[in-house]
Amino acid sequence: MIGDWIHARRARVTAIAACAALLILFAATSWTAWLGKCATFDEPLHFMGAWIQTHYDDFRCNPEDPPLWKYYVAAGTNPQDLKLDRSNFLWDLMLARFPAPAVHFIELALYQTPGNDADAMLRHARARMLFLGVVLGAVIAWWAWRLGGPAAAVVATGAFAADPNFLAHSPLVKNDVPITLVFLLLMMTIWLLGQRGTWVRCAAVVLLVAVALTTKFSGILTIPILAIALLCRAILPRPWAFFRWTLSTRLQRLGAGAAILVGAVLVGYLGIWACYGFRFGPTPDANEKFNYHDPILNCAENEMLLRQDPVPMYPPTSQLQQWVDEWKPDATVNLVKWADKKRVLPQAWLFGFLYTYATSLVRRTFLCGEIGVSGWWYYFPLAMVFKTPLATLAGLATAAGFWIWKQKTTTRSGRPKADIWDAGAFLVFPVFYMAIAMRSHLNIGLRHVLPVYPYLFIFLGVMAAAGFRLRPKLTGWIIGIFALGLLVETAAAFPDYIPFFNVAFGGSRGGLALLSDSNMDWGQDLPALAKWQREHPERQLYLAQFSMPDPRYYGIHYIELDGAQVEQEDEQSPAPLPPVFAISAVALQRPYMTPHQQATVYNLFENEKPIAILHGTIYLFDLPTKR
Repeated sequence: MIGDWIHARRARVTAIAACAALLILFAATSWTAWLGKCATFDEPLHFMGAWIQTHYDDFRCNPEDPPLWKYYVAAGTNPQDLKLDRSNFLWDLMLARFPAPAVHFIELALYQTPGNDADAMLRHARARMLFLGVVLGAVIAWWAWRLGGPAAAVVATGAFAADPNFLAHSPLVKNDVPITLVFLLLMMTIWLLGQRGTWVRCAAVVLLVAVALTTKFSGILTIPILAIALLCRAILPRPWAFFRWTLSTRLQRLGAGAAILVGAVLVGYLGIWACYGFRFGPTPDANEKFNYHDPILNCAENEMLLRQDPVPMYPPTSQLQQWVDEWKPDATVNLVKWADKKRVLPQAWLFGFLYTYATSLVRRTFLCGEIGVSGWWYYFPLAMVFKTPLATLAGLATAAGFWIWKQKTTTRSGRPKADIWDAGAFLVFPVFYMAIAMRSHLNIGLRHVLPVYPYLFIFLGVMAAAGFRLRPKLTGWIIGIFALGLLVETAAAFPDYIPFFNVAFGGSRGGLALLSDSNMDWGQDLPALAKWQREHPERQLYLAQFSMPDPRYYGIHYIELDGAQVEQEDEQSPAPLPPVFAISAVALQRPYMTPHQQATVYNLFENEKPIAILHGTIYLFDLPTKR
């Protein structure tokens, strides 16, 4: 007995050490991968929004994202470190026209104001964000351990730590990884609550709902998810230990679940107000308000576009105006207008929600060479197949087969009842969330389904642990082979984890024909282009970019090509050699281009062979042969 205790203790210590080492390796790899890259397209907006709301108590800059996680981004910063010209007309224009004035104000402040070191401030913010990624890995390890033991924790942590998608997104000043962490913490706490209700667990559930509502607008999904999970717990025949009572009837369990749900809604409501300082207006000036004209117009245009069959890619302006004139606000728009009039919620939250709703209805997207505006139901499943490492996919397929085999060989009478709640609490979120994502028209990035991945990693770990108990040697060999394949594929992609595609689909070069936007090219490689130009000063540079940072901030001299996402222009003296055309991957894929821009940029280069490809995102061409 003492020997078994010692052996178990050693296994626990070894597993804890292994998980810690994997998370340290994860943090070091992710951090070094981003050291030579600039801000992605969205990061300057989120960083500036965090800075302004923290130091000026003003929410005008980035209303499309709730503020809680942005307070964390700017925590401990000195307001004197960033010079802002609030006398600029763009400052006031942000309230009237969002987001264009905010984008131009940010470009001016971060990249064109002497004394502002945009990259240094971004690095500090990224360090804070990376810490949340490490915490996410620790939560994955803890839940896997509780479900399957030490071996499950190590395997789940390893799958997370070597995943290129989390290596790519964890340090970014974005709320995709934070909301993934909040969702996972919430579901893990609901699972514990379903085992035994305590004040601490109830309080954690309702507080995490409030955190989700103030981290990302998709946090609203926590309300129906919580309701479904509590309903599942209520209808299970197993009694529920709840505080000092034992709830033995369904009606009792339904009552307890309803009380928790009501408490979560009330605390979430108060949490939203608290994050905006219990103030309705977006700024300290009570006379300043957001103008709803643009998001309501976007709702009108996009809702009417969706009613057309097929949905037109480039509708004539006159036709679009006719549709807008015929539009009648739907329930969502009317509800937001009523809530704004009655001051039910802070205006910045309401405005941000309506803007997010409007821009999610119709969005240009790219999948397997096709451009669409209303998305595809199979977009996210395909994106997961394209961008998940082959070893992880193979491991999941093996784990699924093993689970099916286990179900066939285990009789119902021999299965513990506790397993039913474990499975229910574990499956509610990924099934519900994935179903919602597949119905969404916002098909622009795998990052939108990152919250599903922790469940896949935990499932891998739990099945691996079960395999060790049955066939330890065989399971060890299988895990070793998969682990080696995962490490090789992930290491080979370093430091370019945003454009990662698994080897079956050709890596980043193959990805050019499959997915766009944040799956491929998020404007992060301007420093690489600057380095290339320093090494080739004799070549004049034409640039079609997809980025918010100003290329001139990195010393890039260029002439802007028609069709770039951000219009900048910098004259360059004539060079003796023919010019070089630097085309971002998104520009080559053309989802955000007009037909004229496609003809003048994309079509000229679609059959040309690049002279160089910088980190899988910027393609360099000589003069095209067809002009």
